[in-house]
Amino acid sequence: MDYIDTKHVAAELKNRLQKTLPGVKFNVRKGTGTASAWISVHWTDGPCTADVEELTRPMQGAQFNGMEDAYESTDNTVTVTVKGRKRTGKPLVDGINTHRDVSDDALKAAAVLWSEAHDGTEPPSSGMLAAFVVDGHVIQENWAPQQMWQIASDVVLPQRWAAAQEQAAAQAARPATAHEEGDEGAEGLRLQHTAADGTTVTGTRLGDGAAAVLKLHGFKWHRKNQYWYAPGSRDQESDTGFMDAVAADLRAEDLTVTTAQPEATPSA
Repeated sequence: MDYIDTKHVAAELKNRLQKTLPGVKFNVRKGTGTASAWISVHWTDGPCTADVEELTRPMQGAQFNGMEDAYESTDNTVTVTVKGRKRTGKPLVDGINTHRDVSDDALKAAAVLWSEAHDGTEPPSSGMLAAFVVDGHVIQENWAPQQMWQIASDVVLPQRWAAAQEQAAAQAARPATAHEEGDEGAEGLRLQHTAADGTTVTGTRLGDGAAAVLKLHGFKWHRKNQYWYAPGSRDQESDTGFMDAVAADLRAEDLTVTTAQPEATPSA
């Protein structure tokens, strides 16, 4: 059985989170010291913790059993990309902690809902407040800041996330443009290999999603030449399998990609 290092699992987890739950910035970190086999995931607003844990749970190689005070192995395996190569094995991850922060904007929206439920009264800045109902959700008796947090978490953020999901679905359902269909002359990325430059990718734009894919395959940004390059590929023969894998992952992000490799030299 192969084992996948925690840092590679963390990189794959971040890629899956961004792909499955787009529009949310996830901070995925590998632990250090005695927590080096743990991963932490932080984000603000967006999906609920349960949605995120649907993706984190299969990435754990072990889980803590509080009754036995010991870690128990899971049957999970993961497939990751390491230096452009796919590897499958058991994740060396003892646990994944998740934490969603609530933005000030969401808390302000929660305060508005609190006020509407109390005949326009401004919510107090302190003190214990009685329980009440907002949009069918029972807001528990609690201190003022905790009630605002519960309204934001139970009402404001689910409504906003549902609206964002509907908008994304509507965009995905719209007719494809010439650019999306990959018509000749459409702008896109060019993945090529030359002896002088090695394997490079040009045509990327800030925020188009290509950077995360290319970093996953080991590419680095060449500031002077303004392209992505695969380290160690100069003065080497083109790696067709590697380039195919890179192109496939870029296209999975709805990016248009053309590839170019030097023709094989005919044998004498």
